[in-house]
This record gives sequence, C-alpha cells and structure tokens, in this order.
Amino acid sequence: MRRFALLVSLSVACSPAICGEAVIGADIEAMLNDTTVWYLPLGLSSARQFFDHNGDTPYIDVGGSKTSGRWLVRGDQYCSQWPPSDQYRCYGVEKTTATDGMSTITFVSGSSRYEGVLKSGKHIDEPWGG
Repeated sequence: MRRFALLVSLSVACSPAICGEAVIGADIEAMLNDTTVWYLPLGLSSARQFFDHNGDTPYIDVGGSKTSGRWLVRGDQYCSQWPPSDQYRCYGVEKTTATDGMSTITFVSGSSRYEGVLKSGKHIDEPWGG
C-alpha cells in the first residue's frame, strides 16, 4: 500500500495542471504565432515578448528596455536568436491551461525555466490587462 501511495503522489506532483504538457513540433509554432507572452510575475512592468508570424520577436524587459530577435521551431523545440549573437538557443515547451482558461507557457532548458501567460495578439506595449 505504501508503494501505491508514493506512486500516486509522484504522478500528482507532476500532473499537466502543475508541470504542463509538452508541446511539440508544429504545435509550438501554432501556439506562439502572433501571440504575446507576459513573463511571470505579472504586473505593470512584467517583461513581455511578441512572437510575430514572420519570425521577429520583439521583447521589452521589466525596466522598459526593448530589443528584437528572431524565433523559429526546430524539431520539437522553440529556438531564439538575439543580437549581437548569431547563434540560436533552443528550449523545450510546456503549456498549462488553468480552469479559468488562462494558458501558461514554460520554456525549459536544462534546469532553467521561463514561465509566462499567453495573450493572443501584440500586447508588448500595454500594461497587463490592457
């Protein structure tokens, strides 16, 4: 019985509602195209990033500084390139949808995790909720 309880607790600890479901291949591109990610924690100065369908990805950090890079999907990973580097860095992608319908995306590379809320359309210059 103890072994069963341990297995149940492990499966609940990493359920899709908590850890997210892996998003792969063309589903990554479809999810990100023309979407803004508001990185957590949410607030008036949250960092945010727009994923233009043409591969541009403008980003504004918490201090208001803007930069622009490129994004694409390689295999089952989201990849981005930021000047001055010409190298792409790739991440696994997880998506969690809460009961209220709000979707959260997590970019995963090794032990690093970058989590944000998905918002359809270009919203990088708006305060959250705008």
